[in-house]
Amino acid sequence: MAKGKLQYKYLNAGDKSTAVVLDASIDTCNEQTIYLYHQQRGEIVEFRRDIVEPKLRELSGDEVGMKKELEKGYKEARSGFKPRGEGALNISSQSQPVEATVKQPEELELETVDDFDDDFDD
Repeated sequence: MAKGKLQYKYLNAGDKSTAVVLDASIDTCNEQTIYLYHQQRGEIVEFRRDIVEPKLRELSGDEVGMKKELEKGYKEARSGFKPRGEGALNISSQSQPVEATVKQPEELELETVDDFDDDFDD
């Protein structure tokens, strides 16, 4: 599957059958799922690969004319869509590693049992 290339397919799913758009450049961060633009719903939906891929087929002759409409709907849905995990890898070079920001036990000032007893002396 070529990255960045839109694929126009038809999802055979009974009453929920519809034309879909697959954009391989959008990652779900899960190898077991894919995102598809679902024309009936007008949104990008995450599907389990093992369920949806066998139900996808190429657009037939009369359905090919739907590509412009599909592309327009996809672009509209994509403009407001944030894939899961987007931005998670945008780590600033200024960031400190977690262990550098967490105090180690020897750095902490812990109250001892003796200090605790002093609070209750009359």
